Amino acid sequence: MTKKLFEKLIAMLMIAVMSAVAFAQQGYEPIRGMGVEAKPVNNSGICLACYNGSMNPIIDANLDNSVNMGNFASLVSGNGISVKNKNTTYPAGYITGFNVDLGTSFITIDLLSSMRISTYKNGVLQESTSSSTLLSVPAFGGNKNRIFLHFKTSKEFDEVRLYQTNVLSVFSAMNVYYAFAFDPARVPVDNNGICDDIIAGSGVDGNVSGSSTILAPLSYVQNKEKIGDGNKNSFGTIVLPIGLLGSYSVGVLDKNQIYSAGNRAGFVIEPDDQGKLLSAEFLKNITIETYLFGQLQDSKQLSDGGGLINIKVLGYGSGKQKVTLTTSKPFNEIRLKVTQTIGFNLGALKVYYAFEEPVSCECDDKIQTSGSSVPGNLVTGSSWTSGPGFLGLILAKMTNPGAIVDNNPSNYATATVPAASLFSIFSAYATVSSNATLPANTMAGFTVEKAGNLLGVSVLENITVTLYNGNTLTDSFTSSGSLISGNFFTTNSNKFYVGGKATKPFNRIKITFNSGTAVRIPQNYYIYNAFASRDDDNDGVPNCFDRCPGGDDSIDNNGNGIPDCAEGCNAVNDKSPTLDTDGDGIVDACDLDSDNDGIPDATEDFDKNGKFQDDDTEGDLVLTPVLGDSVPNYLDLDSDNDGVLDLFESGIPASVISQIDTDRNGIIDSNVAVGKNGIADILETFPDSGILKYAIKNTDGDDKPDFLDLTSNGSDLDLYQIGKGNLDTLGGGFISTIDDKDKDGIQAVVDTDLIKRGAPDSPLSPYTSVLKNSSESARIAGASEVINAANDIKIYPNPVKAGENLTITAGEEGAYTLFSAEGKVIKAGRFTVNTGIDTTSLPAGIYIVNIETKTNVKSYKVIVK
Repeated sequence: MTKKLFEKLIAMLMIAVMSAVAFAQQGYEPIRGMGVEAKPVNNSGICLACYNGSMNPIIDANLDNSVNMGNFASLVSGNGISVKNKNTTYPAGYITGFNVDLGTSFITIDLLSSMRISTYKNGVLQESTSSSTLLSVPAFGGNKNRIFLHFKTSKEFDEVRLYQTNVLSVFSAMNVYYAFAFDPARVPVDNNGICDDIIAGSGVDGNVSGSSTILAPLSYVQNKEKIGDGNKNSFGTIVLPIGLLGSYSVGVLDKNQIYSAGNRAGFVIEPDDQGKLLSAEFLKNITIETYLFGQLQDSKQLSDGGGLINIKVLGYGSGKQKVTLTTSKPFNEIRLKVTQTIGFNLGALKVYYAFEEPVSCECDDKIQTSGSSVPGNLVTGSSWTSGPGFLGLILAKMTNPGAIVDNNPSNYATATVPAASLFSIFSAYATVSSNATLPANTMAGFTVEKAGNLLGVSVLENITVTLYNGNTLTDSFTSSGSLISGNFFTTNSNKFYVGGKATKPFNRIKITFNSGTAVRIPQNYYIYNAFASRDDDNDGVPNCFDRCPGGDDSIDNNGNGIPDCAEGCNAVNDKSPTLDTDGDGIVDACDLDSDNDGIPDATEDFDKNGKFQDDDTEGDLVLTPVLGDSVPNYLDLDSDNDGVLDLFESGIPASVISQIDTDRNGIIDSNVAVGKNGIADILETFPDSGILKYAIKNTDGDDKPDFLDLTSNGSDLDLYQIGKGNLDTLGGGFISTIDDKDKDGIQAVVDTDLIKRGAPDSPLSPYTSVLKNSSESARIAGASEVINAANDIKIYPNPVKAGENLTITAGEEGAYTLFSAEGKVIKAGRFTVNTGIDTTSLPAGIYIVNIETKTNVKSYKVIVK
């Protein structure tokens, strides 16, 4: 790939990312947070006495918490778990299910048949899976085998349940992590056109599954996490003992995106015995499968004639192979399935990585008289290219040799060698030359096809490829030494590459076919073309695909198809590597401010554990069984649900905010430069420094910054300070009515735009109706300015004895509202400059008084004794 083409590709990728902003969402979205409840169930329905322990780990912000099914009071048929979302009803067509693990056990057909997923709406059963419709995708790496249990719905639902339908001991070991629900139509589609695009990085999980439980103690995968680690030279190893029958599969699943149909997809492998690469039995025992959200899409057994292609572009001189299929349907997971049958032993099979790429991916490395990047010609003469035979007798001969170097890659020459018992001294051969001398480290050879059926490893015994510099022999490759072979194209033929890696400069390539000692009938071989792929930096990647001359192109930690050495960011974290939430052209995984609220993601990772998805703590456990609004801080524009958007609690001066958020929607405007790190340059000490000019605001100096503090000044609830105490239904100072269709963390009760992220005028709309209708200078005042201006409002005594008047003093007339601690309005009225609130009828307790004048607003906690 040329530099110009590569730059064009990057531009196309950026456009694709930008265009996906408004439509895409993450897959496998957890059902969690306030308004979501998890309960144990049995055949009779909700059964609170069935389970010993808390169900909250299933619906809290920590996706690594789990509930163990073994804690049920009795493991009988019908036990299970219900997750209900009281905030929303999911449409038909959503995919829902559970993320679970079985410890060290495998997911098998028997196990899947013992589980059922059901959906409900308003407590009424909608639909249930059967053993054929419950779909599993093994996922995650490490010591556990976490999997997604999928169910594509056809009816609306607000609740999903997981049951065991019969008693299996393995079910008692099941851990349930979370339920999920998402719209499959809004998951991003990858179509970047990159060759050898590794499926790896954040959001890509390795998996293992077996056809029967007997495989577990005897067969295993070593280092399975390396299959999806982004390093094309690391590998996991499937080990199947001799005599063990059954199937075993490994694979990877991408939670973040779908791969389009029509591309080539598969794995890079290397058997322990290189001879197996040409074994028909080996091909018969390898299958590639693709899945979309657990549903089988394509399956290809490699023995059908089109399974293996050469990996000369990745591993010169090695036995690495690509095993592939050409997809007919989109997919997000791919598996390599190995079946060990009677008489066949796999031994150990290295699996390097999964990939996808256009079917057109191939280096322009053919040696041709015209139309190629490597111009050359046929070398004639009896020493270099053999003739057409003698009087039609079955002798060694080369027919139509000019087809090797013409510009039609489908044309071919035919080499014929006689049976060994008749004319073993004869051979057929052909030589091509390059117009220029080619350097060492060039991979050179021929594309060959054996006429008739594939005969196994013996097909190579009588082939030699020799390199020359002029008339001087420089390298010779044979099947007993360094001949690269057994590398098949994805066509319904038996084409393969033969050749080797040059150790010295050369300009001629010769292929020789001998009859050998074992061939009993004449043999024909077709030679399609010669090739020469340069690898000037000797990193195993030819120049045509090299993005980092002099660098290592094999490392792609984030799995986006661009080697780390060729891009500015290769971050691997639990943020999405495909979504660009704020639309600034930088994907979330590499964006230091993913939601453009002026607060760095690292600051919003408040527990400092390096995970971003688990920072979702709106609420109060005294008032709510579970915390969070399902939007993690780094994507949440109101991280504490106090009605004041994070941008206005960030510490950025109001005068600066008025310049960078002109539409007042709580998001820094798209025309404000963000450099390469996603943080607005105007907020940094210098562009891309990552160091903010302004300290994160913490008005009261406690352990929480204002954007996470419900009482920013240490005493008064922010929600009441902005005149929105009526939204406090629980009395905790936060909005608990969760309705957030655009997933921006701003709840519908204050969100003025439920389609797009942000809410125009929302940052000021909570600052009282007076401010909304006042002058522009007042409109751009920050929340702190509003609070400071309210200092002339006083209320006393506090505490107050029941029966005594609560006196309000202010510089102007206004209105008051008295709320109970639960958020209920107790009384309301107007007041003059100096008036009192009668407390005679008030029970002892804590109350909130909200006071609003034409220019100010103030809230107080009041204790009635």
